[in-house]
Amino acid sequence: MQGKDPTTNVCLRIMQPADEPEIARLSEEGFKDSYPFDWSANASALRSGCEAGRVFVGIAEIGNEVVGYCNLRSWPGGGWIDQIVISGNHQRKGLGRILLDYVLSEAIKRGFWKVSLIVSEAEERTLRFYRSCGFEQEGVLRDQIRRGTHGILMSRLTDYSLHPNQ
Repeated sequence: MQGKDPTTNVCLRIMQPADEPEIARLSEEGFKDSYPFDWSANASALRSGCEAGRVFVGIAEIGNEVVGYCNLRSWPGGGWIDQIVISGNHQRKGLGRILLDYVLSEAIKRGFWKVSLIVSEAEERTLRFYRSCGFEQEGVLRDQIRRGTHGILMSRLTDYSLHPNQ
């Protein structure tokens, strides 16, 4: 589903090498209060993984501005989302859901019967977002995010017919 969403004028596409600085900027903007990290190195790793086919990075773009991204990789239980970020001035307009749907459609193409992720228990708005997108809590990971902050493991089935035990 690469192309424009007519309701928001957002273009959805796979990450290109030129997107690396924008991914770093968005990551820092979105996670600066939560995770101290080298976001330029993270963006470089996402680009490398995307080029090698190990990671899918979906980009949301309006005009010539990258306004969001979401990554997807494989793990033993299906697909895994590490990060999804929508630029602050574009949040709460439905772009996160559109981008997540784009990435979930790629998960099905890659044969992932479910997709999982971890959210900090302190991020109530993010937890509500994922629940509204069909993700369900599967467990609590103690001190997974940082000392004293637990991670909530969430998953969503994409296509049960892809389950490896079928």
